Amino acid sequence: MNRRFFIGAMGAASVALGAGRIAPVSPKYVFLLIGDGMGGAQREVAERYARAKYPSRNPVLSMNRLPVRGMASTNDIAGKVTDSAASGTALACGEKTLNGTVGLGRDLKSPLRSMAYDAQEAGMKVGIVTSVPIDHATPACFYARVPKRNMYYEITEQLPQTGFDYFAGEPLLGRGRAKGKTAPDQLLEAGGYRLVKTRREFDALQAGDRKIVVEHKMGYAIDGGQEFPLADLTRKGIELLDGEPGFFMMVEGGKIDWSGHANDLATNIHETLAFDEAVAAVMEFYEKHRDETLVVVTADHETGGLELASRSPKMVEVVDAQESRGQKYVDEVGVWKKQGSVSAGTAFDRLVGDFGLSDLTSDSAEHIRKAVEQTFKSREKDARDPEIQKMYGKRNAAVTSCLHALAECAGARWTSYQHTAALVPTTAVGVGADQFAGEYSNADIGKCLKGLMQG
Repeated sequence: MNRRFFIGAMGAASVALGAGRIAPVSPKYVFLLIGDGMGGAQREVAERYARAKYPSRNPVLSMNRLPVRGMASTNDIAGKVTDSAASGTALACGEKTLNGTVGLGRDLKSPLRSMAYDAQEAGMKVGIVTSVPIDHATPACFYARVPKRNMYYEITEQLPQTGFDYFAGEPLLGRGRAKGKTAPDQLLEAGGYRLVKTRREFDALQAGDRKIVVEHKMGYAIDGGQEFPLADLTRKGIELLDGEPGFFMMVEGGKIDWSGHANDLATNIHETLAFDEAVAAVMEFYEKHRDETLVVVTADHETGGLELASRSPKMVEVVDAQESRGQKYVDEVGVWKKQGSVSAGTAFDRLVGDFGLSDLTSDSAEHIRKAVEQTFKSREKDARDPEIQKMYGKRNAAVTSCLHALAECAGARWTSYQHTAALVPTTAVGVGADQFAGEYSNADIGKCLKGLMQG
């Protein structure tokens, strides 16, 4: 592709967060929505897809409608490209820390205070909602303190000690670390929490119900049939938390990050749109409480180094051709190779068909064919050519090459498999929203929100 690529981003003035502004009265309802791994390009490509898919509606993502705009830097306290633990801590506590650290200072000992506890101290109810495990790095930063983010059992232990009103997300990873220790269900019960695992139990929850943990495997939006979409978890949280004296809710779209690591554009778009549906649910509430509510949408970092070119007329066609997340195809190729039931040539034809890549250039087709052939080489050590090893690492080259070709056809390009240091957009509306215009660090977002809730 000869088009010039650019990194999607939203403009921002070069002023510090809240600089020179008079702090308003404290909002009664505070929403912080975090698209994990969601840079400006992720927000834009999802909106491009929605506009192309539904041209008569001329849709704009709910998060992109918010009038106040800023840009946040995300490096950890040592200046390194951040992980979700360091960035989540910065957002939750208003102070930076080292990568891998949840709720503690750079000495890995000094406790940092999350805004969720500030809200609780102010008498507000608290909800923590995510599309990934409830004890994963970003949500954990709002209620736990551990020196290493993979201390899942220790994070799970701290959850029932919070007294927060509502948790919702995928099953606790701490369950897998509980051998020889008190079972998480017992910890929750001892803390007075009610565990909800079925849709029937979920639908039966009513306003006023407190100390609820909704735990269910959510899957990916692209696969369809989600029993617990993020928007539903958000709406239920609003229903349970609403009332005097207000509430704070954090909502995370965690699989935007996961699909970014996989360089899976179609899945990334669907996860971003699912996250935006949660933003839309929040905005429904905002419209009824405009004079009392603050909504802030941001990201902990960008993942994948996504870049966008000019709009592609084939965008919807190529994105919709991928019916499942990329991992499904990785699993299939693994079975084909293990069983020896499919040749490299047949695998190439199937993958190109499954990803809707029938109009590939000869160069692109040859690149995918080589990646497929290399994938089907002997697994003893790593028989792949050094070029393929360098390009794809341990990833399935056959599938990843198709994902890259799909992105190219859709007018996009991945430049990394990891987090990047790109500035991430923040948008806001409501009481105190003007504080979030400009350019600042992610820790400044946390400091500003803490200040607003502390009055």
